[in-house]
Amino acid sequence: MSSTLKGLLVIVWAAGLALACQTQEQATEQGTETSPAIDESAVRETIAAKDQAWGAAAVAGDVESLVQQYTSDATLMPPGAPRAEGAEAIRQAFTGWLGEAPPASATVVSDEITIAAAGDYAHAVGTWTMSGTMPDGSEYSDNGKFLAVWKSVDGDWKIATDIWNSDNPPPGMESAPAEEPEPAPAE
Repeated sequence: MSSTLKGLLVIVWAAGLALACQTQEQATEQGTETSPAIDESAVRETIAAKDQAWGAAAVAGDVESLVQQYTSDATLMPPGAPRAEGAEAIRQAFTGWLGEAPPASATVVSDEITIAAAGDYAHAVGTWTMSGTMPDGSEYSDNGKFLAVWKSVDGDWKIATDIWNSDNPPPGMESAPAEEPEPAPAE
């Protein structure tokens, strides 16, 4: 084999290696971004609309509309109550809550929405406010934060996991003094 042919083969091999490395880098970079087929603004708009629908369904006492916002195997983690898994358990949780103290107003706002690279999941961090009347006739007003994991199910976004809690102390603890942390033992 002539030295010219050997040199040409080395150049072709090096060019092929460089092209393979560049293609691998591009694939790695693309893996960190959302799929180009996913319209991120549409997903955010959908979740914002579902936030509003959730609040409206709670005020209306519409348990079935609330349940329909969740996947069939969703997990609900409400404050001061056991975890509810699956549609029937979620239905029971909302039936109990809305039967006891339904809100007269409810607002849910997803402040931050992160969409998975594959476009099939998103998580939302947000805030909520509610007010209404307790069974004893007293008024309540509460606000807090939540984390919801959303899943695309047949093109519809549904909540797969939902946890929330209040920014306010539990009833009866409003005037409890803050505990001072104990000093760390000296070593």
